Amino acid sequence: MDLNKEWEKVQEMAFTSWVNSVLEKRGVDKIADVSTDLSDGVKLIYFLESVSGKKFPKKFDLEPKTRIMRVQNLHLAMLFIDEDLKIKVQGVAAEEFVDNNKKMILGFLWTLYRKYRISVINEGDKSSEEGLLAWCKKTTEGYNNVNITNFKASFRDGHGFLALAHKYDPSVFKYDEYEGHDNIARLNAAFDFAEKGLGIPKLLEAESLSKGNVDERSIVLYTSLFFHAFRAKEEREALEASQNSLNNKLASLEQSLEGEKHSQEELAKQKKDLEDSLNKIREQNENRNTRIADLQSKIDDALRGLDDEKLAKLDLESRLAKCEKDKAILELKLAEILDEKDRLEKKIDEDKKRAEAERLGLGLIRQHLAAQFSDIHKWQSFLEHPETVPYTGTPIDLDSELSSLSFEEQAKKLASKLESENTLIEKYLTGKEEAKAAAKK
Repeated sequence: MDLNKEWEKVQEMAFTSWVNSVLEKRGVDKIADVSTDLSDGVKLIYFLESVSGKKFPKKFDLEPKTRIMRVQNLHLAMLFIDEDLKIKVQGVAAEEFVDNNKKMILGFLWTLYRKYRISVINEGDKSSEEGLLAWCKKTTEGYNNVNITNFKASFRDGHGFLALAHKYDPSVFKYDEYEGHDNIARLNAAFDFAEKGLGIPKLLEAESLSKGNVDERSIVLYTSLFFHAFRAKEEREALEASQNSLNNKLASLEQSLEGEKHSQEELAKQKKDLEDSLNKIREQNENRNTRIADLQSKIDDALRGLDDEKLAKLDLESRLAKCEKDKAILELKLAEILDEKDRLEKKIDEDKKRAEAERLGLGLIRQHLAAQFSDIHKWQSFLEHPETVPYTGTPIDLDSELSSLSFEEQAKKLASKLESENTLIEKYLTGKEEAKAAAKK
């Protein structure tokens, strides 16, 4: 058989089984043909949700009647794969499913299978196909004539698959009994044991595999089913161990309950005695509570009186505190007023002293200027009338003229008179100089 045809057949059988195992857990009807039964997108979406563990984010048509509706469902599924699952599926569009393009659909499912069933395989530091090969080698250690180094040649004689089937359940057959069989018989036996014991469908033809006429991807796919069968068995055994542990605990609890049952009557009697004692205690407690209530009422009355006195005292203390505060404020203001009074009195004294000094100074200035003016007049009279000696003019008296004026006005008057006298002298001297110059000529 052509390798591509063989590969297509293996994929169709494997993926049909895989999709059905996923849909069955969800309670959805199985498919018969992957190339036609996924064409409306509904079961494909259910399958994608279950295998990825993610909720489909968009609303889709549960009963698409037309091609457009089916294409729309499948388009949403492709978007879910690309955007939410982050899986790149090259060259596969919604129309491939609607048109039942088996080759493209199988390629699509192979991409998903590698993502969720092969790439998750880990053994030591290896993963995916290399991890699967390492797992096969480790699992078949110790078996005669088994030397797994690659997928293409290591499984041709049947020893590898037979060892895997025997490792899964050694009680079903004896591995050594098949040493004398030929490769094809050994492969068929291994396939039979795998189908019946592990639930792995017969995907490969023994004769083609023994001759090396099987696509390596088919061997990888078939071998991966062994890995997941072993993992499922381990999970079942772990679950069974957990259930056994719970059953043992339940049995122990039942024994404890049975032992307790025998003491129920004694416990009932003790319960009745305790209830009687409790009733007496309750009665005594009620009487005590009544007395306590009466006493509490009296205490409350006394406390209310104390509270009134306390409130009055607090009010009085509050008023007293306010008075003290007001007193402190007034004393502070009084101190400020007294300070201001002292400052003003000092300023008044200083102003008086300054005024007296100004008055005395102006008096002296008036006297000096009056004497100076009188001397100037004497000198001027002597120059004009030298024959008139002594000078008989009336002395100049500035006090009578200026003493009644303010300081500023006196100063201005004195300055003005002094300027006038200076002007007259300069004029007089200038005239004398001109007359002398004219006489010389």
